[in-house]
Amino acid sequence: MANISIVTGGSRGLGRNTAISIARHGGDVILNYRSQAEQAKSVVAEIEALGRKAVALQLDVGNISSFTYVCG
Repeated sequence: MANISIVTGGSRGLGRNTAISIARHGGDVILNYRSQAEQAKSVVAEIEALGRKAVALQLDVGNISSFTYVCG
C-alpha cells in the first residue's frame, strides 16, 4: 500500500518543507496551492527528483466549490 499525504499550502514555507520531508521519508505527496503555480511546480520537481510521486492541485481550501473538479 502506498503512503500518500495531502499537504495544504505546499508551494512555499512550512507546507513546502513538509511535502519535501514526507518525500524524503518515502511518501508520495498531493500538494495544494492557491496562487503560486510556478513554486508548486518546483516543489513537485524536487519531490520527483527524490524518486517519489507528486502532484500539485490549485484549490482554495476556504472555498469548497474549488474542489468539484477534483472530487467530482
